[in-house]
Amino acid sequence: MSKMKFAGLLASVLAGWLLLSACQPQVAFVEVTRLVVVEGGHVTAAETAVPVTRVITQEVTRIVPEEIVVEVTRSPLGSTERPVQLLFPPVVKTAVIATRAQPLAQTLAAATGLEFEIGILDSEQMVIELMCAAPQDAIAILSAAGTAQAQAQCGVQPGLVSVQPDGLTWQAGMIVTRRDSGLNTVEDLAGRSWGVVNTASVPEFLAIQTQLAAAGVEPGEIVEFPTTSSLMLALYNREVDFVTAAYIPPILPYEERLWQYGEDAPEIWRRLGVPPSRSPIGYVIVWGEVEFGGYRLRDARASIFDTTPGIYNETQIVALSPQIPNETVAFGADFPLGLARQVTAVLPPFAASEACVNALCSTDFYGWAGLEPVTDDLYEGLISDD
Repeated sequence: MSKMKFAGLLASVLAGWLLLSACQPQVAFVEVTRLVVVEGGHVTAAETAVPVTRVITQEVTRIVPEEIVVEVTRSPLGSTERPVQLLFPPVVKTAVIATRAQPLAQTLAAATGLEFEIGILDSEQMVIELMCAAPQDAIAILSAAGTAQAQAQCGVQPGLVSVQPDGLTWQAGMIVTRRDSGLNTVEDLAGRSWGVVNTASVPEFLAIQTQLAAAGVEPGEIVEFPTTSSLMLALYNREVDFVTAAYIPPILPYEERLWQYGEDAPEIWRRLGVPPSRSPIGYVIVWGEVEFGGYRLRDARASIFDTTPGIYNETQIVALSPQIPNETVAFGADFPLGLARQVTAVLPPFAASEACVNALCSTDFYGWAGLEPVTDDLYEGLISDD
């Protein structure tokens, strides 16, 4: 057989092999090559060597996996198998949270007929991550910064904000300088030494740090102090150029209205031209008690008024931080709207009741005086967009 005829025959065999392999996928074909000698079309012992390929079949077994789809139905929210999650960051000891949160869970269970489970996590960040992972199942109590972060991360919705014993649903920090320092505006603080108690505090440090940066002001050395009293004394003694601390607005004469952020001056009482004094029952007042037409001062400088009565006369508030909401009751992004409305209807009466005194409102826990509805816009700008 000539080389050309052999090649044609081999091509035909291989073509047939390909066709058969398409129809019989369980047969493997193995090529085996041997060497034969060809001369003049006959097989002899001559010197011309030609490779010849034989096709051998070998049966093999293949295992083809079969895909099985199993549909799993979740238990309904609020069932024993899937209770509503009440999540808490570690603001106090775990044992205190577990004890103080139980009356809340019982109140919500009685009002809704659903099961509620208390969850205490190791950090607020873990609370946020769990709310994002289970957006239909979780209610949490978060700080203002935590609420803003959870909103940005996965659409968590604030529902209620706490009312503190001072009657406020918000906090603010204040920038204080000496009145004889020449530091009368935020812009004047560039390069100046800054005293603060807690650099992790949103109203007393972080919000003001953002405020200074927005004004293009880079302060100088930051000096930390152990207490508010030592902080204010350091300012009074000119050890630092300015300090930041908690601002609580004054109670106005006759308690006829509340001091209004952004409308009333931080030191509205100065218009009387009368220095503060200590009342017989311990308040720092201007022009007498509020029931007699005076003002009651409550900002952080009151902490050293007895030992340093000139603290108000010698210092001034240059600016306030933005309003920072108090602790917030927040819901997962996909939490059922009807159930959220039930919860937000139940919680304010609970927070105003005697039952809350031994629960969330206790002095060793959150110390709330109540709860009020809150809107999303209060949390804007509390975290960086970076």
